[in-house]
Amino acid sequence: MNEHGFIRSIHNYLNPSIYKWKIHDTYTGGVPDCMYAGPAGVLFVEYKYVDKLPKRVNTMIRHSLSPLQCAWLERMQQSTPVALILGVKDTALIISSDFSTNISKMTYIEESVSRQEVAKWIYNLTHDGVTYEKFRADTTGCVKSAQNLATKESRNAIYPD
Repeated sequence: MNEHGFIRSIHNYLNPSIYKWKIHDTYTGGVPDCMYAGPAGVLFVEYKYVDKLPKRVNTMIRHSLSPLQCAWLERMQQSTPVALILGVKDTALIISSDFSTNISKMTYIEESVSRQEVAKWIYNLTHDGVTYEKFRADTTGCVKSAQNLATKESRNAIYPD
């Protein structure tokens, strides 16, 4: 699998009510890979895919986020939700701020979610105003806050059975 296949696999799990745009801009560098929109708001996502995790748990994962992409995400974060989604095989890590931070294999293992949960996170963020505003208000730079919005417990809090 490559980055394009990883994005497509997440799009396969997306609810049809989410407007998705796979951005391909050959004139402007740094623009994120995708834009998602729903009644609550818009989300821009830059995807990075890594073939495999490092062997040691304390080794940092190398991804190809360029300085221009990082600058675009940080600049747009002030006005709209943005995320970097780092994928490895069937899992992903949602990074909502501090995009240039180093992620260790251990951090990835502890905080990654499935592709289905990424799709549910995108749905929650674009379709629920409370989730959208909570995400916009979170300026702590904590990876776990984005992951928490993708977990079953948080979805149940937002959408009780």
